[in-house]
Amino acid sequence: MPTDDPDRDAPGQATPAIPSFGSLRAPRRRSPVDLLLPGEPLEPPAPEPPTAAPRPPEWSDLLRLGVRVAGAVVTAPLHLVRRLLGS
Repeated sequence: MPTDDPDRDAPGQATPAIPSFGSLRAPRRRSPVDLLLPGEPLEPPAPEPPTAAPRPPEWSDLLRLGVRVAGAVVTAPLHLVRRLLGS
């Protein structure tokens, strides 16, 4: 059963102020890593300028790739046998 107590809503500790956006964007406190590696924080690298898009593969490129893959598939069993026999 609630009672009418005048001291119930007495002012207690003040609540902390809400931080401003400026303080949130400010640099943070030093971390243990900063103590181990002293110096100025590194600037993020500048973005690289956009380059021309790479050319799409052509049939001649695919033919070269196919020849290399086929050669690897054919020679793989020979290399495996040589390695197993130790010669």
